[in-house]
Amino acid sequence: CSPAFQFSFDPEVIDKAWRSLHPRILLTSPHQFNKLETLVRDFAPQPPDYRLVMQFGRLLLKNLPQQPRKEYIQTIAVNSKDSSSVSSKPRPRGDTLDDLHWQPLQKNKEPEVSKISNAREPTPDLELLQALTHEIRTPLTTICTLTKLLLKRRDLPPEVLRRLEIIDRECTEQINRMELIFRAVELETTTAKKVAVNLTSMSLAQVIEHNIPQWQKQAQRCNLTLDVVLPQQLPAVVSNPNLLTQVLTGLMENFTRSVPAGNQIQVQVIPAGNQLKLQFQSQSAAEDKSQEVKSKATTCPTLKSIGQLLMFQPETGSLSLNLDVTKNLFHALGGKLIVRQRPQAGRVMTVFLPLEVNNRGIFLKK
Repeated sequence: CSPAFQFSFDPEVIDKAWRSLHPRILLTSPHQFNKLETLVRDFAPQPPDYRLVMQFGRLLLKNLPQQPRKEYIQTIAVNSKDSSSVSSKPRPRGDTLDDLHWQPLQKNKEPEVSKISNAREPTPDLELLQALTHEIRTPLTTICTLTKLLLKRRDLPPEVLRRLEIIDRECTEQINRMELIFRAVELETTTAKKVAVNLTSMSLAQVIEHNIPQWQKQAQRCNLTLDVVLPQQLPAVVSNPNLLTQVLTGLMENFTRSVPAGNQIQVQVIPAGNQLKLQFQSQSAAEDKSQEVKSKATTCPTLKSIGQLLMFQPETGSLSLNLDVTKNLFHALGGKLIVRQRPQAGRVMTVFLPLEVNNRGIFLKK
């Protein structure tokens, strides 16, 4: 559909627009919110005179940007059987140019752009999912902002601060989860030119070190231990740091939920030719477990598919991206995800990321 500009002088519509800006103001300029709220209340919009609305409409039309003119080329359909005989025969007087078959060709029609791998056409379900993720993030962002402001206070009891930190952590994780789902829907449904992921040289070591505390908390909540093995010298890779952080965090969250309690999760980075291999696997905490316990350890939790992108785990009530979508995300990041199910070790997830050309190597601090 063609772009449209809508405006309204209705006080109710203006009030709705102002209330929709509340979370953004609280996030960017919370100290100015009360002042702005007072001004809006003191200068509440009133239904305007009809002449003001008409004048605004005339001025708006007068200043609209001029649309590019479309050029048309008229072509005459010619019978391919005997074009020479048609040109040689005299045309009857009743025939005019208007009587022939004309076909308009639009000159400025844009060529179609090829979509990314496995891209889907936007459907009402996916559009609803995008809208829901946005609506979920908006109030959670407000809660996070207010919680961070409360955490700066020094007159609160330790127990209150502890609970505020839990609220902030839970809301932040949910916001990141919704942002990842929103990004996945965007990559799955939009043409490649509109969702190009900027790839750059980056340190995978810094991304992992930055996320280790959060990964450890995720493992502890599931009664798991986390062991991260990194080489002393780690070369730079080509990817997108922000999106890679979100995707790896989501991958770790899904992996911890699939590992039985009491086990150990090992994250290991290994050079593999012109790539870096980042591997997630679980190990049993005790080697002398009975065969019954071992069989439980290799049993995966129940997952149900919801729509085209999501998986639902009834035991925990958690949502996650399905494997196909996760693989597409890593593909957009310049990498590759391989998932294998081993009889004794359970699920093993391996991420491959391309090395930077003329790599120098990034040293880790012990």
